[in-house]
Amino acid sequence: MMAIASFQGKIFMVSSTKVYTLDGLEWSGSLNTESQEKLKSKPSTYIKGQALNTMSFDIPLRADMKTDVRKQIEAWEAIRDKQSPGFFVLGTKPLGKNKWLLKSVATSDTVIDNKGTIISAKINLSFEEYVRAGSAQAAKAASNSSGSSRTSISSSGGAKLNVVPTTYIDKPTAKRTNINVAQARLNASEARIYSMGG
Repeated sequence: MMAIASFQGKIFMVSSTKVYTLDGLEWSGSLNTESQEKLKSKPSTYIKGQALNTMSFDIPLRADMKTDVRKQIEAWEAIRDKQSPGFFVLGTKPLGKNKWLLKSVATSDTVIDNKGTIISAKINLSFEEYVRAGSAQAAKAASNSSGSSRTSISSSGGAKLNVVPTTYIDKPTAKRTNINVAQARLNASEARIYSMGG
């Protein structure tokens, strides 16, 4: 019997001895863009690149279809907690160009008998495309970079205000003037003039 789909050793199929299927398979992709304001005109669009694709589907679980419902729920939770991406194969071909990371396992529509056994349930699985591993250092650097353009100061009431430097507002490329250095140079010039006059 050919498999309907498979992921991380879990095989979806229908046979004379077992029914294990998926419902509502959905996947989507998008572009990362940024709107940049333009005076007296519609914003410009900056295309950063492709965003990570997403995928989701439901798995109906029923004990009368020779499925241990609770065991299946725990098995999918274990795959999620392992944090290991894998290819999702639909029919005989992988879906998408890259691996998928299982990010969420949500259980609903549970039916429990008088012995505490889960006899039916539905689990929803949510995936995100996995291209390569990132790093904590890169995430921290990006966070610091996004917050570096604003300076936080405290007012007399204790509230913090985010103030954008005026040199950035007037001209982003302008160099900041060090007032102390300018004053020191002026004082030195005056001292030389006085010494020459004396």
